[in-house]
Amino acid sequence: MNIAFVLPYLAERFGGPVTVVKNIGCALAAAGHNVSYWSTSDGDDQDTLASLSNAHVYDIDWPHSWRRSKAFAKGLSVDIPSADLVHINGFWPYSTYAASRIAYTYKVPYILRPAGALEPWRLRNPRFKWFKKALYLKVIGESTMKHAACLHACSTKEAEQFRNVGYTGPITIIPNAVDTNEFTKGDGSEAEEYWPDLKDRLTTVFMSRLSPEKGLDILIPAWADLVRTGSNRGAILVIAGPDDRGYQQIVEAMVHRYGMGSHIMMPGMVQGKKKLAILRRADVFVLPSYSENFGIVVAEALACGTPVVTTTGTPWQELETVGAGRWISPTKDQIRMTLNELLDMSEPQRQQMGRRGTALVRERYTWNQAALKFLTVCKAVLDGKSIPLHPELTPMEG
Repeated sequence: MNIAFVLPYLAERFGGPVTVVKNIGCALAAAGHNVSYWSTSDGDDQDTLASLSNAHVYDIDWPHSWRRSKAFAKGLSVDIPSADLVHINGFWPYSTYAASRIAYTYKVPYILRPAGALEPWRLRNPRFKWFKKALYLKVIGESTMKHAACLHACSTKEAEQFRNVGYTGPITIIPNAVDTNEFTKGDGSEAEEYWPDLKDRLTTVFMSRLSPEKGLDILIPAWADLVRTGSNRGAILVIAGPDDRGYQQIVEAMVHRYGMGSHIMMPGMVQGKKKLAILRRADVFVLPSYSENFGIVVAEALACGTPVVTTTGTPWQELETVGAGRWISPTKDQIRMTLNELLDMSEPQRQQMGRRGTALVRERYTWNQAALKFLTVCKAVLDGKSIPLHPELTPMEG
């Protein structure tokens, strides 16, 4: 099968969507399928390209905010007729607009994965962007969705968002995943070599883009209350992640305003061995997002055996079901009380929660499973069959 993956970017710093496409694509390529990657670039993804074969990346033109690229459209137009299927990631960028139009013109079926772009938070905030997105949705987005063979959601929550914006076509739900072999290596002790301030301290880790929807505006004051009034006054919070459109300055200002310089550490974006070390070293992982279509870092933390606290803005209710963490309302008081509860637990209690989380990931959230489900959907599209909402596993042969 010849599958073309289209994204607005391929740089690792963009997180989830890039991780999903690379891992599913690599699993398919290893099984003999012909996989290619198509993206635009502003020069920030050379490290990624060096390790990714059959990638086609084109410089962006004006307007840069839309990541428009004439060369991208021209290159894709040449190759797309030979593809069996196109998997388009993102909703608002130019790459989605161009790829969907080109695929439709050449009668090549495409699957659209909005990758969280239709979350209510992203649609409504801020007001001017909401107006532009509402107009774009009406003029361009609706036809992009209509012509897709199906929409790819990574959770029931995201599938509901598709319906809420008026989409009535077929949907398939394929959860994101993690490499369980990668995230079960080591015990995290090396994190203290990278960051000596962690030594002998209860550690809570946040890891995601530094962006308004991630809930840092409630996490930081909640943490301030916790270390000042609770039983965990020596605890430290690690806020790790790349800056998103200048929000890091706001986060740093909050840390200063609440006087948390000695209780909050901000190492920036961490990758590779450092990422694995900090996730395994954490006593608790927290993601207090207001809106999240999946939250792949939750699965990564669980794979590391770390208990997770996240909010009802994410689709992780099963944390409560299996006893691997807490799924709570996104409020300052709930964050403070829940983090205090888990930090007050004994280490064996947290380890038991962590083992249940690791078992959950191994059972439901591996890349091999995601790739097999993706193939099931691809074959249904190409064979003209009904698109399964919850696809079964299809053999991987190319």
